[in-house]
Amino acid sequence: MSIFTERVIDTAIYRNVRLSFWTDNKVIDEFTPEDKYFYLYLLTNPQTNLCGCYEISYKSMSEDTGYSKDTCLRLLKRFDEVHNVIKFNESTKEILILNWYKYNWSSSAKTITGVISAAKYIKCEKFRNYVLKVAESVKNGNKEPVRYLIEESISVSDTVSDSVTETDTVKESKLEDIKRIVDYLNEKCGTHYRYNTANTRKHIIARFNDGYAVDDFVQVIDKKTGEWMGTKFQQYLRPDTLFGSKFESYVNQQVVTDGTAKLVNDWRGS
Repeated sequence: MSIFTERVIDTAIYRNVRLSFWTDNKVIDEFTPEDKYFYLYLLTNPQTNLCGCYEISYKSMSEDTGYSKDTCLRLLKRFDEVHNVIKFNESTKEILILNWYKYNWSSSAKTITGVISAAKYIKCEKFRNYVLKVAESVKNGNKEPVRYLIEESISVSDTVSDSVTETDTVKESKLEDIKRIVDYLNEKCGTHYRYNTANTRKHIIARFNDGYAVDDFVQVIDKKTGEWMGTKFQQYLRPDTLFGSKFESYVNQQVVTDGTAKLVNDWRGS
């Protein structure tokens, strides 16, 4: 996902925000306010360039955003491993914005030549090869999305691509746990979500990596179905919302019983 278009007027470079950013389901369901702020920064900071891959220092990020180095690093890893909208190489300090090409490139020879020229300076070989592959695809008029392939040896927390098979990256025991969680959600909500889709696995695996267990997922499902079922919020009883960035707050949410609600209402009416 990328929502900016680059325009060059005289010597000034502008980034135009698309209104669809604020209505994008991924942003609405998964991004915290902090996520939105930092993602906009990643797409608009002075280091951004035509090819969508750039090097940036922790000092620059800290000074620009007001965040500490640790916070910047945490957010970069979050956008890489959880949201899957960027790739970050910690050794070269390079950021690759996935899908940047969809909104910032054209198939003109001038644009493609500029991308290829800029790509030569990318230090990470994997990032450089991806940008060149995308440039070739755009040049040939291919409208199919170019996926960033994740190597099979990568950790479980990075398995967010359809190109990675479950048996290569997720232990059988984890798959069984994921199936139990999704089956329970379907049973409670009358839905038909599949446990083996990349997007659903991504959120559940991310929460496992945060230290949560199956019982925590069951608890969240019980709490939110009790709260949202039969209301306008029922549409949000889905893996993206329940197991996304707000999972911790859902786990710690206090359940208001009928007796507690009565006490609160009595207090308000006194």
